Amino acid sequence: MCASTNSVLCRSCGKKLEENPQFLPKHRSPCPNCGSTTRIFNVEIHGTITLREKLSLKHKRPGFKKPIYEEVSGDDLHRKTGLWSKLRRVIDRQNNHYKEEVVNSETGKVLRSVDHPLTDHTGRGSAKEVGRKGEDDA
Repeated sequence: MCASTNSVLCRSCGKKLEENPQFLPKHRSPCPNCGSTTRIFNVEIHGTITLREKLSLKHKRPGFKKPIYEEVSGDDLHRKTGLWSKLRRVIDRQNNHYKEEVVNSETGKVLRSVDHPLTDHTGRGSAKEVGRKGEDDA
């Protein structure tokens, strides 16, 4: 949310003037205190930004088509709901291990927690059957 405040002061005497900012002096009324047409325009703008971060890494080795180790950790946006969450996912192909935890950033509630052999991890992402909804899509 952004808010702004504006004020106009006479440059010569500093009196606060109730007028719209006009940048060209020939269109300006003289200051009722000193007669000057020079002005100081003060503008304040307030806003909020939120920074998010996400780190991912892949360990590749010659002779292996897919990375033997992948990890993702950080802020993640769920496209369908528009909610931000904390994600930590580990795919360890060398040790046949898959671990994923998704936590709601605002409430701290665990939305998804999976820890099992990678060979048991089917029916999600690109492994979904075309035309059928996965368990989290309903």
